[in-house]
Amino acid sequence: MKKTLLYLIVGLMLTFVACDPIENRDELGDIVPASEFQFTITQDPQHDYIVYLSNTTPYVLFSWDYAWGQTLRQQDTVRMLVPGTYTVKITATTAGGIVTTEENVTVTHSDPDAFQEPEWAMLTNMAAGKTWVWDTDLPGAWGNGGYKGCFAPCWWVVDAAGLAGQKVLNDEMTFDLNAGRNLTLTAELSPEPGITKGAFDIDMTSVIEGWSVGTLTTKNVTIIHGVDVNHDNSKYYDYNILKLTESELQVAAAQPGTGNWGEAWFWMFKPKE
Repeated sequence: MKKTLLYLIVGLMLTFVACDPIENRDELGDIVPASEFQFTITQDPQHDYIVYLSNTTPYVLFSWDYAWGQTLRQQDTVRMLVPGTYTVKITATTAGGIVTTEENVTVTHSDPDAFQEPEWAMLTNMAAGKTWVWDTDLPGAWGNGGYKGCFAPCWWVVDAAGLAGQKVLNDEMTFDLNAGRNLTLTAELSPEPGITKGAFDIDMTSVIEGWSVGTLTTKNVTIIHGVDVNHDNSKYYDYNILKLTESELQVAAAQPGTGNWGEAWFWMFKPKE
């Protein structure tokens, strides 16, 4: 009888606890519409590539995407490196959620400190853009070979006929510095058919002594046929630049952790005529 009474008391206590919430959830605040944002985007009157960003909206935090980079600072000074019309995209965190807006900025002067290395002009022709295609004048424009050993395809060497068989012979890619570091790939099949747009960067200080002279990094897009056919056509976004001149672009890439003379892939390009 005593045990039964004890069980009843415990059961009633659990019932009361279960019915009494111990968490007091705060409701979200109101969303602040973009029309109520208090911010400015202004330019230096003498050097309009210098842009001043300022957000003074109470209790709202801005993230600014200005084509050449992003900043979370509510007051910041950024640089638009070459002439063009830029879209500054704003992602605002308000009490009630995320709100986005954007504003255009037109720049008429270049930043003299940007793109000092001649390779930028060689690769892109600056804002005008430069289109590259396979260098079919070579014995092989694509293929594999030894990482840090070969300077061109030296194991499996694929010529124009082989590229046509892969349905990539007529693909092309354009690098430009028109309001951003832009890379546009036009492909028949690989990695995806059609036009793909993304971004790129080069670093001519990141070298492998005796082999590469810099690096090329792409974002949201690959170079022509930028896949590893021996690894389920996985895409490459990081490349070693073996040679970059006005008339030649030669790059290589390998899977992470590849050692000397492990498998690397090689791409050989020339400007489109």
